[in-house]
Amino acid sequence: MQAGAPPQPGTLAIATINKVMPFGAYCRLPEYNNMEVYLPIKEVSSGWIKNIHEFIHEGQSIVCKVVYYDKERQTTDISLKKVTPQERKEKQDSYSLEKRLNALFMRAIRAAGLEAQKTELSQKVIEEFTTYTNAARAAAQATPEFDKSKLPKKLKDALTQQIESSRKKKKYVVSYTMTLSSYDTMSGITEIKRIVSLIKQKGVNVKYISAPKYGLSAEGKDYADAEGKIKEAASIASASIKKGIFEIEKEKLKKDKEDILSTL
Repeated sequence: MQAGAPPQPGTLAIATINKVMPFGAYCRLPEYNNMEVYLPIKEVSSGWIKNIHEFIHEGQSIVCKVVYYDKERQTTDISLKKVTPQERKEKQDSYSLEKRLNALFMRAIRAAGLEAQKTELSQKVIEEFTTYTNAARAAAQATPEFDKSKLPKKLKDALTQQIESSRKKKKYVVSYTMTLSSYDTMSGITEIKRIVSLIKQKGVNVKYISAPKYGLSAEGKDYADAEGKIKEAASIASASIKKGIFEIEKEKLKKDKEDILSTL
């Protein structure tokens, strides 16, 4: 949630569509105390719109851009068409992170035994840091602002512990497909088994797919660490296969148990 002031023109925000009408839609901004805003039909799409319901629907969550604010009437217009794909992704990511850090802050409140003051403490962290993301960044970096914060010490300690606990859970996994075969009809199978055993000793998991394919995966504290294990395994296989085929192909990266502060 943002501070009490309304969003200024140019601001990206998450909007929930409440009511769709022939010439626009009324929406609410959850980050701004659910303030009501209006999405004119001309701001829905750059092309001609015959039926607005083909583009938006009630209950839909969208990334919008504030394009007009009337201070006297206290009305705000938003645009859907003026949001670029990159802006949409970045806003969705930051909004998701903010929600997750809000949940982390609530866990810290429970851990500190301050649930009775939950509402008051939530308001205080927004007043001091504007967002939970800023508060978490300050706690993670032990900034002077966090040290001087008027939040209870036991809450600040609990928040720091929650962040550290999250970081300890972080792990990165990289996956590859290895092609490994030997032309040696007499001892080729033994040679391949020896190579697989050496690869496993380097902390790389080996899964038989179907001859001559093997799945390789490695886990590390970061991608460089995980990739380093695969690189070492590949060097072993390449140097060990005397007469045969060795190839390795990278699969899509995936991150397990993501550090919720990794994007801060």
